[in-house]
Amino acid sequence: MDWMDAALKILEEKFGSDSFYAADAVDLLEREVGYRSGTTYRLLKELAESGKLIKIGYGIYRSGKPKEGWVISSFLPSSMEKAKNLLLERGVEFMITGPSVLVKYMHLLPRRMIHLIYTLKGAGEHVAEILGAEFEVLVNPKEEEVKVAFDIAKGDLVVVREFSNIFGGKEGVASVERALVDLYFESTRRRIPFPADETGRIILSALRNTKIDFAKLNKSASRRGVEGEFRAIIKAAGIDVPVNMTEEVKVNRHVESVLSALRRGI
Repeated sequence: MDWMDAALKILEEKFGSDSFYAADAVDLLEREVGYRSGTTYRLLKELAESGKLIKIGYGIYRSGKPKEGWVISSFLPSSMEKAKNLLLERGVEFMITGPSVLVKYMHLLPRRMIHLIYTLKGAGEHVAEILGAEFEVLVNPKEEEVKVAFDIAKGDLVVVREFSNIFGGKEGVASVERALVDLYFESTRRRIPFPADETGRIILSALRNTKIDFAKLNKSASRRGVEGEFRAIIKAAGIDVPVNMTEEVKVNRHVESVLSALRRGI
C-alpha cells in the first residue's frame, strides 16, 4: 500500500460514503499523519483523477463510484458562472440560488434550465439590463409567465426576484442550505414550473451526500416560513439531525407532494 492508498483509507474510515470538504481532509490528515495542506490538496486531485475519489463539486469529494444516473458537474453551470461574473463586475448585490446551485444533485441535467437570481428591491430591472444581452430574463414573474417565457425561449431562462435583504450566500452564490430552501419554496408555491418529484430527489440527495449545516438550513427555512415543512422532509428521509430540527413538524399540501416522492424512494 503506497502513501496515497494509506491516506485514502484514513479518509474512508472517517467519512465512509459521505461527501466531505477538502478543508476537512486537510484537518484530518494533518492530525493523523502530519501532512501539510499542499500535500493533501495534491492527494485529493490525484485520487479524483484516478477515480478513487469522486469530485462532486468545488472542493467537495466522496469515495466510491458515482451512483447510477448522477451527473458529476461543476459548482455552477457555465452560463451562471458567466452571469455571476457580469454582475460582480457591475457591483450589484445579488445571489444565484435554487436549481443553478444544486445541479450536482440532479438525477439528470436538463437540456435547458430556469435559473434563479435574487437581488435587492429596486435592482431587478438593473440586473435584467446587465444580463439581457446574454439571457432571457424575467423580473418578479408569476409561474404562468415563467411557463410561457420558457416555452418561447431558445435557451435557458433567468428569473430575477427582488427582496428587502439577501442572506445565506457568498460572492453572489447561495449556500447549499439556502439553495435547497429556495428551490423548495419556488417549486411548492408554484412560482416556477419545477416538478415536486425532482425537488424531492434533489433534497434527498443533498441531505445524504453533503455535509449540511442544519443550523443554517433551519435559519433559511425559518426566514421563508417553511421550517416545519423541512423538518417533515428530514424526518421522512430518515436523516439524523440535532434535536431542535425534529420538533414542530408541519405537513400541508405544499410539502405533501415532496414527501410522497421521498416515500417512493426516488
